Amino acid sequence: MISRYVSLLAVRSAARGALRLIRLAAAAALIVAAAPVSLVAAGSATAAWLRGWPPGRLYRAAAGCLPMVVVWLAATAVATRSWRSVAAAPYLAWLAMWHHAAAGSYPDAAAIIAPAAVPLGLLAGGLAWSYRIRSMETGSGGLSPGSAVAFDWRQWRHQVRSARAMIAAPGSLPLTTQNGAVVAGAVIRAIGHQAGRVAEIPYPRMRSHQVVIGTTGTGKTTLLLRLWAGFMATALRRHAAGLGHPPLLVVLDCKGGADARRIADRARRVLRGAGARATAIWPDEASLSLWTLPPRQLTTTLLDLIEHGTGAAAYYADVMEAVVALAVDAPCGPPAGAADFLARLDPGWLNLAYAAGRNDSDLALVRSAARQFGDIALRFRTLFRRLGGGLDGPGGFGDADAWYCILEGTAEISVAEGQARALVDLLASYAAGPDGSGQAREILLAVDEFSAVSRRLPIWQLYERARSLGLAVQVSAQSWQGLAADDDERYRIAASADGGIWLLRTPYPEPVTGLAGTRKLVDTTRRLLGVPIWGHQGTSRIASAPVADPALIRSLDVGQVAYIYRGGVTFIQVKRLIGGPAALAAPARATAPQPGLAAHGQLPQGPPAGREPDVSEPDDGEPDVSEPDVSELLDEAFGAEAGP
Repeated sequence: MISRYVSLLAVRSAARGALRLIRLAAAAALIVAAAPVSLVAAGSATAAWLRGWPPGRLYRAAAGCLPMVVVWLAATAVATRSWRSVAAAPYLAWLAMWHHAAAGSYPDAAAIIAPAAVPLGLLAGGLAWSYRIRSMETGSGGLSPGSAVAFDWRQWRHQVRSARAMIAAPGSLPLTTQNGAVVAGAVIRAIGHQAGRVAEIPYPRMRSHQVVIGTTGTGKTTLLLRLWAGFMATALRRHAAGLGHPPLLVVLDCKGGADARRIADRARRVLRGAGARATAIWPDEASLSLWTLPPRQLTTTLLDLIEHGTGAAAYYADVMEAVVALAVDAPCGPPAGAADFLARLDPGWLNLAYAAGRNDSDLALVRSAARQFGDIALRFRTLFRRLGGGLDGPGGFGDADAWYCILEGTAEISVAEGQARALVDLLASYAAGPDGSGQAREILLAVDEFSAVSRRLPIWQLYERARSLGLAVQVSAQSWQGLAADDDERYRIAASADGGIWLLRTPYPEPVTGLAGTRKLVDTTRRLLGVPIWGHQGTSRIASAPVADPALIRSLDVGQVAYIYRGGVTFIQVKRLIGGPAALAAPARATAPQPGLAAHGQLPQGPPAGREPDVSEPDDGEPDVSEPDVSELLDEAFGAEAGP
């Protein structure tokens, strides 16, 4: 009985081996018979493997060959005047190909079979490549289950290499597309998004809230500059076509210092290349007037600029609110500047101001708070001294296409917090319009290094206010913790980012990748036959995997970013912008600047929107170096030339 069972097993094994040999022989015969198609399929699949292409690219290439096939068949029909010959054209071309190949005329053989072999080969290559990817994703392909991990990492390197090659040439990618999308760079890999070669962000997403997270040195500044320039170029083009309002970009750089001023200079040149006529640098070259706020909003803003205590200190906060309201709502009108406001914080001035009318209750309030006037005036005098003259006018957001505001958040956090609160209130008032009818500009507010001012600027509240004002907010931070003080506010900010989340390399990406959700994959286990031999028998089950792999986020190189949007992620190699040279200082004999923005470096009209100038920007962290004018060097060496 045992011997008969063993014999049966041997016969079964021999039958399986013979059947496998027959299959291999049949497959080899088919490959040889369809040699042209096999060669094209092998070449296309190899190219897709080396370049990291998705199978869809081979399918699109096969579809692009259809005009060639149509012309070939039409020429055959015209030459033979028979539709039967058209149906037999592939077979006849196959026979003619072999005859010419046997005669040694290989170019003629290739030309005869190409119209049929090229599209079929591309289609077969796409199917083979798709099968290979599918088998490796499920773990059923390769010599061992670990082959899938090595295959995926190898494909990532190939995809990165292809994306870098695509953006290497100057002018290889436009800033914007004809349909109004902002081009961020070349696509490395897409999961849950449509896979394409170019990462195009539709303009409506730029008009929605966004979040950018990335540590120092990951290329965050390069990404932000490209997004800002793309927003400016697209909005200007839409405005010229009558499809929208003129744009306004307001950047709050909360880090400050020399690095912020270097980035401000780069931003001005990049925005000038995108079509912005004027970029104001606050507070170094331009100023804004806090006193243009409506009286009620001005009172609220002035009170918010000063921190108040709790408990028994709430009494003094109420007294300060009453005194500030009296100074702002005086019968003679609101204050015109900081000096005017400080002059009003005096009982004598307020008594004279309110004595002319029937303001008995206000006069009584002045008398009851007379003891606190000196302390209140001292606090505001100290506040204005620390804030500087950048909020004391003249100027307004309507004077320029872009404002780059430098807040010294690294050196003086409390000052930066007050400045950020005042600037945001000014922008909200400007967006609402003088009569509350809405803004006449398409506004993007970008807050860089938000962690420096997050304590006193609850950005999630601004997100909610901005929706009604038509104002888009873009917040960037170096880490997930830098978005807010606690997780509740962080998740509020991230959940409100309708325009997407840009995630660069960061050591703690899990909270953000968790927002992208999971996807279903087939997880296959395989049997170990003996070290190191794995069989192809096992079990499969449906498993969940994160859409955005946290391990891949941690390994991103400089200039690589994961764009998370609606349950999908696109990995992008960001294209570095090319900006114009630094502007030279005006000569000493130039005419005196006029009041307003012209006194703070208003720039002339730049190149047409969407075009990039011809001088490359330096890498992040390297200072900008511009060559001095020859006449300036001669004047310094030999003295200035005498005038006529």
